[in-house]
Amino acid sequence: MRTFRFNGFLFDFGPHVFRSNDEKVLAFAKDLLCGNYHRISSNPAIFKYGKVFDNVIPVITFRNIEGLPKDVREKAERELRGLRRPIKGLDLENFETCIISQIGETLYWEFFGEYSKKWWGVDPKKLSSDIAPKNLVIGCEKSYAHITTNFERPSEEIYPTRGGIFEIAKRLKERLEVLGATILTNSVVKALEYDGDEISKIVVKRAEEEVEIEARGKLVVSTIPLTSLCNMLKVENDLTYRGDICVFVKLKGTKMLEYSWMYFHDSNVVFSRVYEPLYYSENNSPKGYTSLCVEVTCFENDVYWKDKYLGEKVVEQLTDLNIVKKSQEPEVLRLEKYAHAYPIYVVGYKERLERVFSKLRSFKNLKVIGRTGAFSYLNMGECLKWALY
Repeated sequence: MRTFRFNGFLFDFGPHVFRSNDEKVLAFAKDLLCGNYHRISSNPAIFKYGKVFDNVIPVITFRNIEGLPKDVREKAERELRGLRRPIKGLDLENFETCIISQIGETLYWEFFGEYSKKWWGVDPKKLSSDIAPKNLVIGCEKSYAHITTNFERPSEEIYPTRGGIFEIAKRLKERLEVLGATILTNSVVKALEYDGDEISKIVVKRAEEEVEIEARGKLVVSTIPLTSLCNMLKVENDLTYRGDICVFVKLKGTKMLEYSWMYFHDSNVVFSRVYEPLYYSENNSPKGYTSLCVEVTCFENDVYWKDKYLGEKVVEQLTDLNIVKKSQEPEVLRLEKYAHAYPIYVVGYKERLERVFSKLRSFKNLKVIGRTGAFSYLNMGECLKWALY
């Protein structure tokens, strides 16, 4: 939920909208923001074959099928006619089989397979069907749903009018401090010490100073990456996160995109997703300018992670695809990297998680929560719901 600021430009780390179908959670977030919010609608799109396609969850529009190359379209239509209706049942063996059983191989690859392989860096056959939509249909009207909405249409979506998505966390921090909480920011948990079945000490590094926090007799709530927690407590695990690099690009001009974000499926394009901060709030860029946040998914220390020319490559491809014009004088302001952005749900991940948690439960004063901490693909509303309930 971080928001980065550069001379009047605000960038969230990837596109963020606060949404929940729970009225209590929504009311809590609105109360935190004290009126500093407005309603917004997620309206994603797909860019491929040099043009824009509609979002495909849960509806794959006729317009999308018609926009495919002739040979691809005809193959997809033959497969759709061959699928029996109603579907006998979903094939839940893995991500790929789940979607193919609904829409056939061609539409699967065109709108799900190629992108998923690029986004996750894993063969979709090895991904769990838990992250696959199970209600796909062919229809006229585009719509938006996603794993982070439990594949349901969100009832209401909001975004801070000023300050970016970080305003929610900032206001929460302020209220906690009023209640007497001490919050250490820009700090790194270096170690957890334990005595038998109890976490006894937390070692935190802040700037050049190490701070030791006594934990005996206290509840320790962890949201740090689960793999890091396991390493500190010497708990074996074989879990993996997908990293994300955000390239922040400054541009001359006015708002460009009518979409909340755009997916780029082509494996030859280094980036996977692009959003324009001005879509979210007119206060996210100075007058006379706009900007883009361009996401490159990767693994920590892979070729993208180490590429010192990644920003320049992103701008070059944005220009080649005619998303950005040279006359806009694109300038890379900064690259931000996060190695634990997305927990990767491979086939059998639940069993792997249970083995980890069965060992962590042996620590009587440890509670593990949150998206990164619990290795759970949650959105902001769900994280807040965990806390409230």
